[in-house]
Formats: sequence, C-alpha cells, structure tokens
Amino acid sequence: MTDFLLQLTLPLSLLLLLLLAVQRWLLNLFGARTVYALWALVPVFLLAILLLPLLPVSIDTAAIKRYQVGMQQLADTVQSSNWLFWLWFSGVMLCIGWLLLSYISSSALFNRAKPVKISTVSVNCRQADSNSGPYITGLTTPRILLPNDFFRRFDASQQQLILQHELTHWRRGDLHLNYLALALVSLFWFNPLVWLAYRDYRNAQELACDALVTQDASKAERIAYGYALLSSTQQSPSYWWPLTHHYGDFNTMKQRIMQLQRQHGLSKAIVLGAVALVIGATLLLQQPVLAGVSKTQQLTAVTRIEPRYPTQAAEQGISGYVQVKFDVDAQGKVINASVIKSYPEQVFDKEAIRALQQWQYTATGIEHKAQLVQLDFELDVVQADMERISVTPPAPKKS
Repeated sequence: MTDFLLQLTLPLSLLLLLLLAVQRWLLNLFGARTVYALWALVPVFLLAILLLPLLPVSIDTAAIKRYQVGMQQLADTVQSSNWLFWLWFSGVMLCIGWLLLSYISSSALFNRAKPVKISTVSVNCRQADSNSGPYITGLTTPRILLPNDFFRRFDASQQQLILQHELTHWRRGDLHLNYLALALVSLFWFNPLVWLAYRDYRNAQELACDALVTQDASKAERIAYGYALLSSTQQSPSYWWPLTHHYGDFNTMKQRIMQLQRQHGLSKAIVLGAVALVIGATLLLQQPVLAGVSKTQQLTAVTRIEPRYPTQAAEQGISGYVQVKFDVDAQGKVINASVIKSYPEQVFDKEAIRALQQWQYTATGIEHKAQLVQLDFELDVVQADMERISVTPPAPKKS
C-alpha cells in the first residue's frame, strides 16, 4: 500500500502544484465556478490510475521469463513488520480520529442548540448558544446551525441569502465531496501539498457557492450579502472543524467580496478539456518508451528475492503461477508491478508482488516499460533442463 502511494506522490504533487499555481489566474479569467470544477481533476487522475490495470493487455507468452518457487521458501506465519507502513497507518488513524472528534463535537453542538422555525426553509434549523455558525451539516439529512445572534445581526434579506448559501452547498453535494477530499487527505497526509490543496479547494468551493447564490441577485442584494460576509468574519469562532463550512479569515473574505462583483458562468468546455487532458496524459505516461532506446541496453536481473510459498497453499497442496507486468527505472529498481494473470486467483499474488518489488536489475540509465515475468509456485521443483508445458483448465462455456 505504501509503495503504491509513494509512486503516486510525484505525479499527484505535480498536478496539485499546477492547480495551485494557476488558480488565481483562472479565477479572474473564468470565474469561481469553473475553478471549483477543475478540482475534480484530482479524483479523476486517481481513478484513472486505479482503472489502468483493468484495461485489456496483449501478452506475448514468448516474452515472459519464468522462475520457479519451491517449498524451501515457505512463508513464516508471522511476517516481519514494515515500519514504513505502520508509520503511514498511524498518520491515517490520527486523521480519522481528528475527523471523528469533529463529527462528535459538531453533533453535540447541534443537539445542544435551540430549535427554531423558519417559514422560508423546510430544513431542520437550530440556534446555537454561541457565535458558532452559520453552517450546514448532515450525511443523509441536512441540518443548519445558526449563531445565537443570527436574527439580530442580519436583516431579512441577508438571512435569506445566507440560508440559500448553506442550502446550495447541500444541493450541489459539497458536503459529500468534502468527505471524499478528507479521505484523500488522510491517505496522503504525509504530503504537505495535499493540505495546501485542500485549503484552496475549500476556498474555491465557497467562492463558487457565492457565485451561484448571487447570480440572479440584484445589486442591492449583493451589497447586503457582502455586508453579511464581513459580519460573519468579525464574529467567526476561533476554532474550526473540518466537517463544517467556515466563512474564512479576513483575506479569504476580502477575495469573496471582490468576486461578488464578477459574475462568470461554468465553462464546461474548459473543464471537459482539462479532464480529457489529464486522462490522456495518465494513459500516455503508462505506455512503453520506445524512442531512443538502444537494443544493446538489455536488462539483467542482478538480485532476485525468492517469493515465500504461502503456508496455507502448501498445507493444501496447491500449486500455481503468477504473471506480473512491471517497469524498471533508470537505476534498475522494479516499479509499477501488477498482476496480469494468476492461477489460482489471489493465492500467490501478494507474495509474488512483494518479492518482485525487491528485485534489482542492471542500471541502464533509461526506464524499461512493460517487463513480464511468470513465477511458478511448485511443490515439486522441476529440473531446469527439462522441457515444461503449461496446461490450464479451459474457460467455462457461456450458456
């Protein structure tokens, strides 16, 4: 798991750096709604990476190098711990604990609040005994928490605009998108760019919500809305929980008020073009690099770590094989290893990948793509000079 996340770190960081660098320029050019939509490139990129192994692969069986794995490498029942994995896992648990504390605290604050009836909205609203809010929460049912001075601080027009702002978050699915974003932050907690990106993503979300709420508002209503934002900044609580919406600090609020004067629609062409570009670049990076590769630069495995025969498979007398596709970087290290075929499925896959990732090849100075190897897990090792013919069960007939 940690190897996969570390391999994703560099391309993910480049994407985040690009989004962070051009966000302000795009905001002035295309508006908040388009900028907010462009943050969808992050999950699109990760989804494309996850789906790549599912694409059909044409395999030349003559190009597959085969190695035998015998009983001498029987796996121990207690495997050695991976300190890097446990470090990453500890960070994930801390993030989950922080989110759980946020959920418990916001729920307790809402439950303590006094129910209020607002005729213009049908959502469950409550008024806190402090200046917390306004914000909307909920997993399946929306709930709005209002500050204790909501009806004194804002006039009727401002109240309606604020309530529409919170309901817009719910209708667009912003809360559930935030849960996805926080899950990614928890997985990549070790990357500081992820935290910076999450902050800017949330700011873009608020700007886009402002733009949607005020797109049909009059000039007087926009001015009233701007005063409401300023008032919310002055009265905002000193703490903030990640599962609630925060109106932002003074600089953020200044940017939000300035954006109220600029109305831009959602540029679908820009968003769809960016999505196509990211998917295309992801697919292109996974293709073998053929240009400029000398035929004399052949790969040779200088270190091979033998896989361990799974204990349960040995006890049940199970033999099989695993075909693995992988790349070798310029330093001769195995990267991007994935199983393309195995029999029986999932029995030897994990151990084959674990061992192969530790193999070392000659450093050729270039990256070699789409290398193929087959690991044969045999209880009785066949002599090396004996001809081998693989026989597998026929595919089941379709009824």
